Amino acid sequence: MNRRDKIELASFCGLVLAGSLTRVLLSDWPNFAPVAAIALFAGYFFRSRAVALFVPLAVMGISDFFIGSYDWHMMAIVYGALMLPVFARGVLRRWFSLEDGGSPVRVSAGLIAGSLGASITFFVISNFGAWMWYGIYEHTLAGMLHCYVQAIPFFRYTLAGDLFFAVALFGSYAVAMSFVLATKPAPQAINE
Repeated sequence: MNRRDKIELASFCGLVLAGSLTRVLLSDWPNFAPVAAIALFAGYFFRSRAVALFVPLAVMGISDFFIGSYDWHMMAIVYGALMLPVFARGVLRRWFSLEDGGSPVRVSAGLIAGSLGASITFFVISNFGAWMWYGIYEHTLAGMLHCYVQAIPFFRYTLAGDLFFAVALFGSYAVAMSFVLATKPAPQAINE
C-alpha cells in the first residue's frame, strides 16, 4: 500500500468515525449534522468517486443504527440526497485548490456556494420525499407547498450545520496542507 492509499484509508476512517459520532451526539439539534459537508469534502479529497460516495453512506448507516431508523422510502431519499454533494467534485476542484494556497476569496466563495448548494438540494429533495411518502400532506400543489413551508424552521439548522462543518473540514485540510508545504524541502538548484 503506497503513502497516498494509507492517507486515504486513514481519512476515510476518520471522516466516518467523526461524522457518525458527531451526528449521534448532535441528534437533538434537528438537521445540524456534518454529513453533507463530509460528502462535499469526500468528493473533493478522494481519488475514487465510489469511495467518496461510500463515506456519507457509512456515516448515515452507522449513526442511524444508534439514533434509530425510519421509513425505508425516506431513508433512501435522505441517503441519496446526502450523497449528491460528492458530485460537486469537479466544480470544487476547478474552482479552488487548497493544495497550492488558492485565493482566499475564491476558496471562500467556492466553499459557501458548495455548502449552500448542498443545503438547498437536501431541503428540496428530502421535503419532496416527506410530501410523497408521509400521509401528512395532501398530494396537491397546496399540500406540497405546505410541506416546504413547515420545513423552513429546520432549514436554518441545515444551512448552519453544512456551512459550519464545511468550513471546519476544508479549513482543517487547508491548514494541514500549508503545514505540509511549509515543511517540504525547497528544490535544489542545479549547478552546471
